[in-house]
Amino acid sequence: MKVQSFINESDNNFSRMLYSTENKEIGSYDYLKDALKGKKILIVEDIYSNFQLLSAYLTPTGATILHQEDGTSAFNLFKTQPDIEIILMDIRLPDISGLSVTRMIREISKDVKIIAQTAYALHSDRIQCLAAGCNDYIAKPIRRRELLDVIARYIRD
Repeated sequence: MKVQSFINESDNNFSRMLYSTENKEIGSYDYLKDALKGKKILIVEDIYSNFQLLSAYLTPTGATILHQEDGTSAFNLFKTQPDIEIILMDIRLPDISGLSVTRMIREISKDVKIIAQTAYALHSDRIQCLAAGCNDYIAKPIRRRELLDVIARYIRD
């Protein structure tokens, strides 16, 4: 897969398009906006400023943003709202680790996409996240384009 960036000359906005190896367009941020509209994203993050940043990145997509500050609350919310499609899971939470919460969620759902978001950026940390059941991993500090690129891998209309 390759990523192509360009400037939209009509409005000088920066855009990125994702292409498959066959060079067919598979997504863009406009596509992602359409694909996320009305879908539920749970952000599990105990630091409010981190939640605010992620929410600011995702709110323009039209997704419904849910927030929980600890693992127990996140798990309980997911049990009552199994239509959550994406979980951005902080790994270091005040009560139990995000990896433990991921394992608990995987016992009741294999379908929800869980993206670990953590300040731990070593290769071994990524392997631990994937082994716990996360679909992907993103290291903090999280940049908007990087977050949207990761989410785009897992969204279906």
